[in-house]
Amino acid sequence: MYLSNREKKLVAILLEQPNGVTIDYLSEKLDVSNRTTYRVISSLESTLAQFQIKLVRESKGYCLVGKEIFLEKLKEQLNSPLDELSVQQRQSKLIITLLMASEEQKMESLAMDLAVSVGTIQTDLVSVEELFKEYDIEVLRKKAKGISVKASESSRRLIISGLITSEVNEYDFFRLFDTNNELITERWERANNPFLYELIPVDLEHAYRELKQLDNFEIEQVTDRQFQRLVTLLSVSISRMAGGFVLDKIHYSVHSPIQNTRDSQEKAKTILQNVQTLYRLTSIPEEEYEFLALQIQGLNVPLKNEFYEDFDVNLGYKVRELIRLVSKDLGWDFYLDETLFQDLLQHVSAALNRAQAPMPESNNPLLYKIIEEYEDISYSVQENLKTIFPNISFLSNELVYIVIHFASAYERNPRTQSLSVLVICSSGVGTAKILESRLRKNIPEITEIKISQISQLNNVDYEEYDLILSTVFLQGFETEYKVVTPLLMDDEVKSIKLYTRQILAEKKTKKDLQDQLYSQNHAEENSFKTFFEKLSEANTILDNFDLVPVEPGLSLEESIEFICQKLEGNILLDVEEVQKKLIKRMELAPIGIPNTNMALFHCIDETISKPYFAIFELTNPIEVQAMDKKDIQMKRILLMLGPDPLSEQLQDVLGSISAAIIESSFNMELFNTGSKEMIHHFLNQLYLEKIKN
Repeated sequence: MYLSNREKKLVAILLEQPNGVTIDYLSEKLDVSNRTTYRVISSLESTLAQFQIKLVRESKGYCLVGKEIFLEKLKEQLNSPLDELSVQQRQSKLIITLLMASEEQKMESLAMDLAVSVGTIQTDLVSVEELFKEYDIEVLRKKAKGISVKASESSRRLIISGLITSEVNEYDFFRLFDTNNELITERWERANNPFLYELIPVDLEHAYRELKQLDNFEIEQVTDRQFQRLVTLLSVSISRMAGGFVLDKIHYSVHSPIQNTRDSQEKAKTILQNVQTLYRLTSIPEEEYEFLALQIQGLNVPLKNEFYEDFDVNLGYKVRELIRLVSKDLGWDFYLDETLFQDLLQHVSAALNRAQAPMPESNNPLLYKIIEEYEDISYSVQENLKTIFPNISFLSNELVYIVIHFASAYERNPRTQSLSVLVICSSGVGTAKILESRLRKNIPEITEIKISQISQLNNVDYEEYDLILSTVFLQGFETEYKVVTPLLMDDEVKSIKLYTRQILAEKKTKKDLQDQLYSQNHAEENSFKTFFEKLSEANTILDNFDLVPVEPGLSLEESIEFICQKLEGNILLDVEEVQKKLIKRMELAPIGIPNTNMALFHCIDETISKPYFAIFELTNPIEVQAMDKKDIQMKRILLMLGPDPLSEQLQDVLGSISAAIIESSFNMELFNTGSKEMIHHFLNQLYLEKIKN
């Protein structure tokens, strides 16, 4: 059980005065207003219920009612020492107290709550005000009354939930709930975390259940930390709405607010309508729906690949540009890693949504270790993000997660191994990939690495794995496992190597050897099949590549029509359908490549018979908008077409072209002005390298 110092003092008074005391007496002893005392009494009721003790109001005032044995147990708990808060935790508690308060807080009262001097509170307030500046929050000091904050409701919720999330371990958080999405009371009572107890249990349970039961939420696509953050935020929002604090506007931290997608709006509407019914709320403002939709949209959700109509071409270009600039800074060919592009595109898309209304994360030492371990990457990413996204303010923890994706690519070095490992990691896919890369690099015996989130452990068969590693301590976990850091230090590598030798010594039966041989044969068959498919697709594209002049005097729409008619029969089975898609794609987002005279047109359709890439040259330039929102004089149309559905192999083959175009200034100039022979030779070399890899 956790009690604040103010709650402890109130309980101590009630234990000393079994006949009851008035509200005025309690307020005087606590040196707070009657309103604050009522709030403390209200928060104590559920806590005292754990001891089968009631806080009731009799004729003489408030008193505690319960069996003597339980009252004695309460006294023991009251006097038991608790872990002292760190400076950072104390300041986080101070922030939460100020943001949740509906009236001024006296310095003496805050000092008592946090068990420090008034001078310490004054010093802490200096640090607190620095965080508040990012959210346009003002600290107000009134003589004889105390301290309060002037803040938007959205900022209050974001900061409160962000700080609570930072201080609650993911494993401890998800263990609070059973398979029916109900809060396990016993585990809640034993949690003993002052930040977790800032949440109201029933609100937390409702928030968790609503999100877990929502159809098509695709929770498996998000990290444990992200889902925990969303549950915590929804829990805080429910409590605030139930207390009469609703949003009248949404506070954004950057210059241009995003538009919520229809999918995120529908999810938010479903959740909040259920909350309205559960809590019998009269109404929920439209801003509440927008606010929750914004947070849902900030999760890492699957993205369409770059050949679909709703793919964000502008963002894709910016991510490619980030990879190019970091590659240039570090002299490392990150642009050759297509996995890095896909991972970054998904993460940055979500990060931009989160940056509209960011949640602070105050206690994650792993982030600082990443910065130290990958200092050059961190500096390059930070500086280039400022250039590419000048109007976006990324919080420090968001920056580090982007660094993690580059670090994962840097460490990626797969080898041929022979052991199966389960890695339990709650910090997100990027961090898990660093650990995976380190394992593969340093322990050659490992061949299969499965990453599992804590929230998905109920679905894991531990018997399938030779070794289980976890980046967090798993209290009550019955299967043997080892705790490691995501960076896998040298002493940890030695320990795991020794253990893997013991495991390998036990794997000596004939059946195991036959199973391994069978798996290897199938892997070789699949590898050859993939190689052949890529070779065939690349050969088709090279055979059909051309640089074609377009008739002079045509508008852009007429030029597209001219090009489609040229491809009728051989490439296009339905000219009008593809023509409509190409024009629609152009209207959805800018397609010009910055600082060039060319634009890239993508399209996939079931009526496209084969993959195709060609360049069409205009006699008269046409002005179009580039991806950086500046106008360019387009002289060349780079056209990329593919059948729908697009196979993974074909997506890889076509995607390598768009990646190569902006890979370097040389490549951009080649596609911008080069001859058919020069570009064909370049594509030939590109595919030779691609297929070899």
